[in-house]
Amino acid sequence: MSFESRILAFADRFLSERTVQLIVEPALADLQFDGGTSPRSRAANRLAVLTAVGGGIRDEIARGSAGFIALTLMPTCYYLFLMLICLDFRPSSPGLFFAVASVILVLSIGPVMVCFWPARHPGRPAD
Repeated sequence: MSFESRILAFADRFLSERTVQLIVEPALADLQFDGGTSPRSRAANRLAVLTAVGGGIRDEIARGSAGFIALTLMPTCYYLFLMLICLDFRPSSPGLFFAVASVILVLSIGPVMVCFWPARHPGRPAD
């Protein structure tokens, strides 16, 4: 598998179609256009493509992080409030309270990750 096909497979799986079309594919086109013969220029061009993929990942995270945090905090706050009501608003031991609160936070992240996990795109036809 070539470098370009690996990058495209990763981008198709983890990035939105918009990010792939606007960021990753132009970077790969630049890589193919500026195909230097020395190992140093090839490494620099590949690093530029990896930088573009990193920028695409950052863009995806920035665009979806507010909804992710809001959906994570909703069940977390709900269950923490129920726990505080059951403890009569005065936890007996702070260590146990923070341990249970941490477990609630971790368990609240799971369903949100399922909602935000990118859908599988149909694979590209083999050349």
